[in-house]
Amino acid sequence: MVDESEQFFECEEYIETALSLSLTGKNEEALKVIDKAIKIKPDFAQAYNKKGDFLFKLGRIKEALDCYLKSKELNKDNQNNYYDLGRTYLMLGDYTNALENFKIANQMKAQTDIHAFIGKIYYEQGNLKDAKASFENVLREDDHHMMSVYYYALILVQEGNLAQAKGYFNKVIEKYARLVRSKKNFAEGYYYLGKCYFYLEDYEKAEENLKLAIQYDTDSVDNHYSFEMFYTDAEAFAALAEIQSKLSKNEEAKENLLKALSLEPNNKKILDLKTKLGY
Repeated sequence: MVDESEQFFECEEYIETALSLSLTGKNEEALKVIDKAIKIKPDFAQAYNKKGDFLFKLGRIKEALDCYLKSKELNKDNQNNYYDLGRTYLMLGDYTNALENFKIANQMKAQTDIHAFIGKIYYEQGNLKDAKASFENVLREDDHHMMSVYYYALILVQEGNLAQAKGYFNKVIEKYARLVRSKKNFAEGYYYLGKCYFYLEDYEKAEENLKLAIQYDTDSVDNHYSFEMFYTDAEAFAALAEIQSKLSKNEEAKENLLKALSLEPNNKKILDLKTKLGY
């Protein structure tokens, strides 16, 4: 006869080991360990949720989605499942399902991060009024919430208020500059430094940092996230192309834009940039 309590504790041990591996960046190894927990107890919702986390960190977003859906199926009362589904759908560009899951998560337990995610969805949908209101609510509680600071600055740029946006971009630059000093191969840090310098019209610094973002990228990950701000390899090449066009480096810009399109040929933002640059 199977002792269910022994099964549970064995699974818990596997989960703890997997989490420890993931914290040191060993997500492939963490996946192997978490699969042992799932094999012992196939109805253990937490194991599927953590497997989703490891897959998400590896950029295997669609596989992560399947795990989070399975975890929700097994435990509909866990707020983490809805939160994780929200950010995964957001990463996949499915704003309808992302918003639905974030709203459920927020009803279960209101969180600053959830309000920021909702603001980001409104921003991506072009609803700047509601996006701005969401980010202002977050920033009243935490004026250094990086995702909110960055997207609030983007909204100010679109409103033509570059002078005010500058202060917010400089907050992001200050944060990431510290991070890349302590972790020199932090691709995500260089990406957002590059993007901020682009909006501040310091195109040389922007190009320098975007090149470092691409240089320190790894082949195993094509989706990146930092402070829950997501970007793909294709978006990094497109950002570099836009910067290089500002520097009149047209051949390099065209080459990087074509690299972006080879990775994501149907990405509307990149296709719009191609039209804008005339390539």
